[in-house]
Amino acid sequence: MSEQFKGTLYAFSGIFLMGFDAIFIRYSGLNGFGASFLFGIFSMLSMLLVTQMWGKGVADAVKKGGLILIFSGAVMGGSGTTFVLAVQETTIANVVLIMTTSAVFSSIYSRFLLGEKTSLSTWAAVIVSILGVYIIVRGSLGGHGLLGDMYALAAAMFSSLNYVIWRKYPQISRTMAISFGGFFIMLFSSFGTDFSSFSVVSVLVMAAMGLLSAPIGRAFISTAARHITAMEISLYTLTRTVLVPFLAWLFFTEIPPAQTFAGGAVIICAITAHSLFMMRRAGAK
Repeated sequence: MSEQFKGTLYAFSGIFLMGFDAIFIRYSGLNGFGASFLFGIFSMLSMLLVTQMWGKGVADAVKKGGLILIFSGAVMGGSGTTFVLAVQETTIANVVLIMTTSAVFSSIYSRFLLGEKTSLSTWAAVIVSILGVYIIVRGSLGGHGLLGDMYALAAAMFSSLNYVIWRKYPQISRTMAISFGGFFIMLFSSFGTDFSSFSVVSVLVMAAMGLLSAPIGRAFISTAARHITAMEISLYTLTRTVLVPFLAWLFFTEIPPAQTFAGGAVIICAITAHSLFMMRRAGAK
């Protein structure tokens, strides 16, 4: 099994699980920082337990990771917090579109921090995929939700930076980095959380997200960074522009317009072609 195939498998598994993030957030019924606070605390606890029981232990992970591990957690804290706020302040289509800019940020970060050169095939896939994104969301970007759009842009910048950090420092514990990320999400959100708004349902919904789908999805994404480039991971996350609207239809009966399916077909074709090309090239070496 090639490194390219492993990285692609981990990336798509993580993207699928993370696609449920917006669904959980909407179902919680919480506004403001409440959802991100619960998301943070449950993510922190779940990954702390995983690190201790199935890893080499929390103490060893922190010692081995050092300051870069804590920094990665802080970056993830910024990404998680701004993402939750973005979903609440603007449309899911806007969030998904703006988050695709992580591919651009990843290429910039990788160039300056890793010295990686982006292949022409990857750039071609990015351009075609962005065309697909445009087809999906054209006309959805109105004058409303500007604050949410800014949150989504910040989330894209934070998440792409973490892809590069994980690529540059493969030795850090992924689960412990996510645990630190949960801690920082909780910390950043604690200043604006209205604890009186919590209900049994909202806590249970965010527990399902924070204990299961979100941290496991992020663990898969972080592991993918051991095998493929940060920009490729950002490129693959473009599939969320297809997945998230589908989930919104499945859970909230929000029917995507025909352009969603047309744009989705473009994205899937671009990413599939790129994946096959990269795996074939890796196998030829």
